[in-house]
Amino acid sequence: MPKPDLMALTGGYRKTPVLQIGAHIYCDTSIICRLIDRLYPANTIYPEEQLATLIAAAHWTDTFLFKVSVAVAFQPKALTGSDLFGDPATAEAFMADRADFSKGSTALGIDLSIAQPHWLMHMQHVDNQLTTANFLGGNQPNLLDFSTYHCCWFVYKNEVLREDLQNFPALTQWMLQMATFSQGKATAITSSAALDIARNNEVILTTESAVNSHESHSMGDTVEVMPIDYGFQPTQGQLLTADFEEIVVKRQDKRAGAVAVHFPRLGFQVNVV
Repeated sequence: MPKPDLMALTGGYRKTPVLQIGAHIYCDTSIICRLIDRLYPANTIYPEEQLATLIAAAHWTDTFLFKVSVAVAFQPKALTGSDLFGDPATAEAFMADRADFSKGSTALGIDLSIAQPHWLMHMQHVDNQLTTANFLGGNQPNLLDFSTYHCCWFVYKNEVLREDLQNFPALTQWMLQMATFSQGKATAITSSAALDIARNNEVILTTESAVNSHESHSMGDTVEVMPIDYGFQPTQGQLLTADFEEIVVKRQDKRAGAVAVHFPRLGFQVNVV
């Protein structure tokens, strides 16, 4: 932060990544993955026969395992030679930003002495499982492979920590295999161009707007949406959808125009203003 152009699109949500299609803004990896899978259904990473356990396991990976990964990745020996933490002013600014990001939450902090054995235990389990199949999902990768790979990459991209991989040969091979997946061809645009795209497109929902009957809020209410773990910076708007999978609010921004901001249901809360 500050990210004024991103805030114009999301209305306050500051986590990354964020995906934009026209005037629709998708916040959080889980809803972005579901959207991409829906747009390109070949080779789905959401096999129906594994869906319930897959969603639960991926959520645990994205929350608890990620918290453990952060502690391991930022341990003292891993920061040796770091450009970020080698400069006192830059390090101080980063820590201040992280403190503001996690204000009011205990979801990110965990001591290394607690995190390390949890990390090693899970890496051993993953290594054992990968001796029986090429991927955590079996013969084909699924969402859990990508969620787990993210946590492993976060730790093992540091050469100081990479030597620990020698204890997990199947995990090492799996990481090399996951890294070979194509990243596609990206074209960079400016943030002002992204605002122009939003302003020059309309909000069009491809599914019928609906709010679950058990909700205390109704369609059209002014609400705030924010994560339940950390990053308590709410996005305020008019509620369009609050079903079992997705929350959508419509908001008006002086630069981006009318935008629909989409959030996954899992991990987020809705509060009437």
